[in-house]
Amino acid sequence: MANRPPTSELDIRNAMIEYVLANHVSSYDHKSMPLDQSLVELGVLDSYGVVELVSFIESNWSTTIEDAEITKEKMGSINRMVSLVQEKISSETND
Repeated sequence: MANRPPTSELDIRNAMIEYVLANHVSSYDHKSMPLDQSLVELGVLDSYGVVELVSFIESNWSTTIEDAEITKEKMGSINRMVSLVQEKISSETND
């Protein structure tokens, strides 16, 4: 079995927060990072930052985020991104 990153909700959330903190300047830390607000609207990510985050998600969890999924509804917050990754992992596991 391939060595895949942890796929629990908490592990995915922590990995995303660590990625954002390490790669994008903001006033947030691990404890204060908003989980249910748009990182774009908060100024943490710009459009290029979203592209970088999608690339991180795809490479870290060996999945593909479709262009149509790069929406506020699917990726508008850390928690929404976690749900999308879990959905992707689950559907790929069941295929």
